[in-house]
Amino acid sequence: MMFCGREAFPKMLLLLALLVHVNAFYQNAYDVTHERTEIEYYDPTFSNLSCNNYKYNRTTSTFTLTVKLKMDLTEGDLVMVTGHKWLSNRYRLDILQFNVTVKEGLRFKYFDIDRMMHSCTTPPFEWPPIKGVTYTVRNWVPDSTKFPPGMPEGRWKIAMRVVTVDGKHVFSVNWYCALKYKLRMESK
Repeated sequence: MMFCGREAFPKMLLLLALLVHVNAFYQNAYDVTHERTEIEYYDPTFSNLSCNNYKYNRTTSTFTLTVKLKMDLTEGDLVMVTGHKWLSNRYRLDILQFNVTVKEGLRFKYFDIDRMMHSCTTPPFEWPPIKGVTYTVRNWVPDSTKFPPGMPEGRWKIAMRVVTVDGKHVFSVNWYCALKYKLRMESK
């Protein structure tokens, strides 16, 4: 059966809306390259952290991050994420800023967090995290297709700060990466 006239237009709009919704957060325009990870701060009464950056192979860098919690996290504890873009010889706060609960953050589908927490962490970091267990993230290389489309090209510092529901700073980790678009749009 072929669509024609006024009947076809609403069906075509519905089909277009479904296609856009399915591919809303899939991007293949740029690559994300890990540069390094660092621990900015941790409170030794709440947690122990260690980090080691190294070459996975000749061309790929990665890291090992070890976290041991000395407290129980609650459903109100937050991860505060801020993105800083490298501009004028320093990292400056940019468009990427959001807060998410730790529970939601462990299941976060964007920025390849879900795969990192479940496939690259030993034991898998799931809710609720177990106090006293050492969680180790090892050999994570970001999957660029899991990042949101339209992020500005350049070097980025993604700062992640974990705070309790009553405002106590548990730890902060900074992840440095570079976004490079595969095709450049040239203007004349």
